[in-house]
Amino acid sequence: MPRILVTGFAPFLGHAVNPTAWLAERLNGANVAGADVTGVRLPVTFSGAVPALKDAVAEHRPDAVVMFGLAYETDLIRPERLALNLDDATAPDNDGVVRRNRPIDPTGPMGYWSSLPLDAIIDDLEAGGFPVKTSRDAGGYICNHLFFGMRHWQPGLPAGFIHVPPFPDGLKPEDRGHRTGMESERLEQAARIILARVAQS
Repeated sequence: MPRILVTGFAPFLGHAVNPTAWLAERLNGANVAGADVTGVRLPVTFSGAVPALKDAVAEHRPDAVVMFGLAYETDLIRPERLALNLDDATAPDNDGVVRRNRPIDPTGPMGYWSSLPLDAIIDDLEAGGFPVKTSRDAGGYICNHLFFGMRHWQPGLPAGFIHVPPFPDGLKPEDRGHRTGMESERLEQAARIILARVAQS
Protein backbone atom coordinates (compact mmCIF):
# COMPACT_ATOMS: atom_id res chain seq x y z
CA MET A 1 0.00 0.00 0.00
CA PRO A 2 1.51 3.38 -0.97
CA ARG A 3 2.39 5.93 1.67
CA ILE A 4 2.06 9.69 1.22
CA LEU A 5 3.64 12.25 3.52
CA VAL A 6 1.71 15.51 3.82
CA THR A 7 3.36 18.55 5.35
CA GLY A 8 1.94 21.82 6.63
CA PHE A 9 3.47 24.79 8.40
CA ALA A 10 3.15 26.44 11.78
CA PRO A 11 1.54 29.91 12.00
CA PHE A 12 3.77 32.76 10.85
CA LEU A 13 3.90 36.50 10.14
CA GLY A 14 0.98 37.34 12.39
CA HIS A 15 -1.39 34.73 10.95
CA ALA A 16 -2.91 33.16 14.06
CA VAL A 17 -3.95 30.02 12.18
CA ASN A 18 -2.15 28.33 9.33
CA PRO A 19 -4.66 26.20 7.41
CA THR A 20 -1.89 23.85 6.32
CA ALA A 21 -1.09 22.89 9.91
CA TRP A 22 -4.77 22.07 10.38
CA LEU A 23 -4.75 20.13 7.12
CA ALA A 24 -1.72 18.03 8.04
CA GLU A 25 -3.26 17.15 11.39
CA ARG A 26 -6.63 16.42 9.81
CA LEU A 27 -5.18 14.07 7.19
CA ASN A 28 -2.77 12.30 9.54
CA GLY A 29 -3.77 8.65 9.64
CA ALA A 30 -6.24 8.92 6.75
CA ASN A 31 -6.47 6.49 3.87
CA VAL A 32 -7.01 8.19 0.51
CA ALA A 33 -7.50 6.13 -2.65
CA GLY A 34 -5.67 3.23 -1.03
CA ALA A 35 -2.74 5.32 0.22
CA ASP A 36 -1.87 5.68 3.88
CA VAL A 37 -1.35 9.35 4.74
CA THR A 38 0.91 10.78 7.41
CA GLY A 39 0.65 14.49 8.20
CA VAL A 40 3.33 16.53 9.94
CA ARG A 41 3.69 20.20 10.87
CA LEU A 42 6.97 21.90 10.04
CA PRO A 43 8.58 25.03 11.50
CA VAL A 44 8.56 28.25 9.49
CA THR A 45 12.32 28.71 9.67
CA PHE A 46 15.08 28.58 7.09
CA SER A 47 17.23 26.49 9.44
CA GLY A 48 14.58 24.07 10.65
CA ALA A 49 12.08 23.31 7.89
CA VAL A 50 14.19 21.03 5.71
CA PRO A 51 15.79 19.07 8.59
CA ALA A 52 12.33 18.45 10.06
CA LEU A 53 11.11 17.24 6.67
CA LYS A 54 14.11 14.93 6.30
CA ASP A 55 13.39 13.46 9.73
CA ALA A 56 9.77 12.82 8.74
CA VAL A 57 10.79 11.19 5.46
CA ALA A 58 13.34 8.99 7.24
CA GLU A 59 10.77 7.95 9.83
CA HIS A 60 7.78 7.30 7.57
CA ARG A 61 9.49 6.31 4.30
CA PRO A 62 6.80 7.70 1.99
CA ASP A 63 6.32 6.93 -1.68
CA ALA A 64 5.45 10.58 -2.35
CA VAL A 65 5.58 13.90 -0.51
CA VAL A 66 2.93 16.61 -0.87
CA MET A 67 3.90 19.88 0.80
CA PHE A 68 1.25 22.52 1.54
CA GLY A 69 1.78 26.18 2.38
CA LEU A 70 -0.38 29.24 3.00
CA ALA A 71 -0.51 31.91 0.30
CA TYR A 72 -2.48 34.64 2.03
CA GLU A 73 -2.98 36.72 -1.11
CA THR A 74 -4.89 34.06 -3.09
CA ASP A 75 -8.32 32.43 -2.95
CA LEU A 76 -7.16 29.67 -5.30
CA ILE A 77 -5.51 26.30 -4.92
CA ARG A 78 -2.11 26.99 -6.47
CA PRO A 79 0.10 24.04 -7.47
CA GLU A 80 3.70 25.19 -7.89
CA ARG A 81 5.64 24.09 -10.95
CA LEU A 82 9.17 25.08 -9.97
CA ALA A 83 11.37 25.14 -6.87
CA LEU A 84 14.02 27.83 -7.28
CA ASN A 85 17.53 27.66 -5.85
CA LEU A 86 16.99 31.03 -4.24
CA ASP A 87 16.07 32.49 -0.86
CA ASP A 88 14.77 35.99 -1.51
CA ALA A 89 12.18 37.42 0.86
CA THR A 90 11.79 40.65 2.79
CA ALA A 91 9.76 38.95 5.53
CA PRO A 92 11.54 37.30 8.46
CA ASP A 93 11.03 33.67 9.35
CA ASN A 94 9.86 32.66 12.81
CA ASP A 95 13.44 32.94 14.07
CA GLY A 96 13.61 36.53 12.82
CA VAL A 97 15.97 35.59 9.98
CA VAL A 98 15.73 37.43 6.65
CA ARG A 99 17.39 36.01 3.54
CA ARG A 100 17.70 38.16 0.42
CA ASN A 101 19.04 37.09 -2.95
CA ARG A 102 20.93 34.05 -1.65
CA PRO A 103 21.25 30.69 -3.36
CA ILE A 104 20.01 27.83 -1.22
CA ASP A 105 22.83 25.63 -2.50
CA PRO A 106 25.61 27.54 -4.33
CA THR A 107 26.66 24.35 -6.11
CA GLY A 108 23.14 23.22 -6.98
CA PRO A 109 21.05 23.69 -10.12
CA MET A 110 18.89 26.75 -10.75
CA GLY A 111 15.79 24.80 -9.77
CA TYR A 112 13.74 21.63 -9.90
CA TRP A 113 10.37 20.95 -11.46
CA SER A 114 7.61 19.47 -9.35
CA SER A 115 7.47 15.72 -9.83
CA LEU A 116 3.76 15.49 -9.01
CA PRO A 117 1.21 14.99 -11.83
CA LEU A 118 0.23 18.66 -11.83
CA ASP A 119 -1.81 18.74 -15.03
CA ALA A 120 -3.93 15.80 -13.87
CA ILE A 121 -4.28 17.38 -10.42
CA ILE A 122 -5.53 20.60 -11.99
CA ASP A 123 -8.03 18.71 -14.15
CA ASP A 124 -9.32 16.82 -11.11
CA LEU A 125 -9.69 19.97 -9.02
CA GLU A 126 -11.49 21.81 -11.81
CA ALA A 127 -13.82 18.84 -12.25
CA GLY A 128 -14.56 19.06 -8.53
CA GLY A 129 -15.47 22.73 -8.80
CA PHE A 130 -12.40 24.11 -7.07
CA PRO A 131 -10.70 27.35 -8.09
CA VAL A 132 -7.20 26.38 -9.19
CA LYS A 133 -4.34 27.89 -11.15
CA THR A 134 -0.74 26.82 -11.48
CA SER A 135 2.04 29.13 -10.44
CA ARG A 136 5.47 29.20 -12.05
CA ASP A 137 7.43 29.00 -8.81
CA ALA A 138 6.95 28.88 -5.06
CA GLY A 139 8.45 32.30 -4.31
CA GLY A 140 11.47 33.13 -2.16
CA TYR A 141 10.32 32.33 1.37
CA ILE A 142 10.20 29.12 3.43
CA CYS A 143 7.75 27.38 1.08
CA ASN A 144 10.19 27.51 -1.81
CA HIS A 145 13.12 26.77 0.51
CA LEU A 146 11.39 23.57 1.62
CA PHE A 147 10.32 22.61 -1.91
CA PHE A 148 13.85 23.03 -3.26
CA GLY A 149 15.36 21.25 -0.27
CA MET A 150 13.12 18.23 -0.74
CA ARG A 151 13.68 17.93 -4.49
CA HIS A 152 17.44 18.48 -4.16
CA TRP A 153 17.82 15.92 -1.39
CA GLN A 154 15.67 13.16 -2.91
CA PRO A 155 15.22 13.90 -6.63
CA GLY A 156 13.86 10.42 -7.26
CA LEU A 157 11.03 10.71 -4.72
CA PRO A 158 7.84 12.22 -6.19
CA ALA A 159 7.30 15.54 -4.42
CA GLY A 160 5.69 18.88 -4.98
CA PHE A 161 4.31 21.98 -3.35
CA ILE A 162 0.75 23.30 -3.24
CA HIS A 163 -0.17 26.77 -2.00
CA VAL A 164 -3.63 27.19 -0.48
CA PRO A 165 -5.78 30.15 0.61
CA PRO A 166 -6.44 31.26 4.18
CA PHE A 167 -9.56 30.24 6.05
CA PRO A 168 -12.31 32.89 5.78
CA ASP A 169 -11.89 33.84 9.44
CA GLY A 170 -8.18 34.29 8.80
CA LEU A 171 -8.79 37.14 6.37
CA LYS A 172 -7.86 40.62 7.50
CA PRO A 173 -10.86 42.92 8.12
CA GLU A 174 -10.00 45.03 5.09
CA ASP A 175 -10.09 41.94 2.85
CA ARG A 176 -13.36 40.39 3.98
CA GLY A 177 -15.55 42.37 1.62
CA HIS A 178 -13.87 41.18 -1.56
CA ARG A 179 -12.10 37.94 -0.59
CA THR A 180 -13.54 34.49 0.10
CA GLY A 181 -10.70 32.39 1.46
CA MET A 182 -11.55 28.70 1.65
CA GLU A 183 -13.53 26.87 4.32
CA SER A 184 -11.78 24.02 6.09
CA GLU A 185 -14.15 21.39 4.72
CA ARG A 186 -13.50 22.53 1.16
CA LEU A 187 -9.77 22.64 1.75
CA GLU A 188 -9.81 19.07 2.99
CA GLN A 189 -11.85 17.97 -0.02
CA ALA A 190 -9.36 19.62 -2.37
CA ALA A 191 -6.43 18.02 -0.58
CA ARG A 192 -8.05 14.60 -0.83
CA ILE A 193 -8.50 15.07 -4.58
CA ILE A 194 -4.81 15.95 -4.88
CA LEU A 195 -3.73 12.97 -2.78
CA ALA A 196 -5.98 10.59 -4.70
CA ARG A 197 -4.32 11.60 -7.96
CA VAL A 198 -0.85 11.23 -6.41
CA ALA A 199 -1.78 7.80 -5.06
CA GLN A 200 -2.87 6.67 -8.52
CA SER A 201 0.23 7.97 -10.30
